[in-house]
Formats: sequence, C-alpha cells, structure tokens
Amino acid sequence: MAFGPNKYAAFHLIVARWLRQCANKGPHCYVTLGGTELRDIPSMGFVDSGLLQNVWSYENDAERYRLAEQSAAILQGKGISVQLQHGSIWNHARSSDLPHLFYIDLLGICAWSDYDARLGAMFQNEVIREGDGLLITSHLGHNPGLPAIREHFGGEFDVLGLDTSSDAIVKSTFRRSHPSLTLFKALSLNGIQSELSVRCFGAIKYQDKSPMGIYGYSISAGTTNLSSLVNDQATLYFDLKQGKACDPAQF
Repeated sequence: MAFGPNKYAAFHLIVARWLRQCANKGPHCYVTLGGTELRDIPSMGFVDSGLLQNVWSYENDAERYRLAEQSAAILQGKGISVQLQHGSIWNHARSSDLPHLFYIDLLGICAWSDYDARLGAMFQNEVIREGDGLLITSHLGHNPGLPAIREHFGGEFDVLGLDTSSDAIVKSTFRRSHPSLTLFKALSLNGIQSELSVRCFGAIKYQDKSPMGIYGYSISAGTTNLSSLVNDQATLYFDLKQGKACDPAQF
C-alpha cells in the first residue's frame, strides 16, 4: 500500500522529537511494522543514519511479504541491510541489549482488538523495556460511537475524573489519548505499571488516505500514572495540516 508524503513528514517530525528529547546516545535497534514498501527505513536514515545499523522489519501476510522482499533487495543495493521477518512483530524476540525503537504502524485504531494484551506481553517479557522508544500510528477517522468509547475506557475515565456526560470531553480525550489508554491497560493487565514509566512525548495529526495520528512514547524505569500520562503538559500535539502545535483539546 502506497502512502503519501504527509505520513512521512509526520514520521520525520516524531522521530526527530524522540531523538532530541528521549533517545539514548549511540546505536539503536529499529524494529518496524512499516508495510511492504519499507519506506520508513530510508526515511529513518534521513533523520539519523546511525539508526539503520540494526533493522528488523515484519510482515505476516505471504503476498505482502513477497512484496517486502523486493523492497528489501532494493534497499540492500543501496547499502541498507534489513532483517526481513515473515511473521508478526508481536512475536519479536529481542537479541540485542542495545536500546530499541519500535514502530507499530497500524492500519486501524489502537484500541479494542487485543492490542492491550499484545503490548502487555511485550512489556512483561521485556521485549519493550526501559531505554526504548515506541511509535504507534492509529486511525483517527473511525467513529466507534461514544457509547462504545465510554464502555471500553470507562475504568480509565473514572480514574481520570472525567465528566463522561460531556460528549466533547469524551471525544477529545479519546482522540488524543486512546493509544495512551491502551498502553496503560497493557501495563495494568500484568500489574507492572509501578515498574515502568511510559511517557507520551508527542502526537502528530496528519491526513493520508484518511485522518491519522502518530504517537510517540519513551520507556524508562519508574511508575506510570494514568493522569500524568494523559495530561502531561510537556506532550506536544501537532497538526501537520496547520503546520503548528495545537491545543490538546483540538487534536
């Protein structure tokens, strides 16, 4: 599937912010679910070529994997080596002590499904661990309906003290924070929210074939507090269409 330039402009911005604010110095491993074109890999190198020393890219579908093989061969000809994996990124086995940057490029929405369980297992098994970075794309155009949102995230909304009778508050919190709410569910499923600190350092809204958001997280030792995760004043919300930072409520 081909994506337009807005996707990669957003990708560049979030990676650059991660490098400036969160990343450890030195080499990293890059683990991606970036599609058959593998365009995120040279795009990553555009931001910092040092991030291409150890690259894993996952594709589970057989036909899409064959397309990804062709893309990997082209990159190899340009001197970019990719360890292409025919399998699921959720089953990634960590083989290096270097800090990792994970790019989970979802076509759908980072809620419902079993993303909380899958991410929870990666945290529990220390596939994603302190010192790592995590980027997640999520569809912003889906309309699951406010009753479904209230039901799914009701516990989290109660902890946040939200006025859930307000449609505007529920919708705004969901749009800007549903990957954060899903990550907190992932930690809570395994009772490890007191062992890892997950912080959202930025979210960028962009328009591709549909409205999308890319969310960036840093992982460190510490504790994850839901209110701090969702309401961190240091989190940057950026609207690519307007070309500027935006109020979280307008994300």
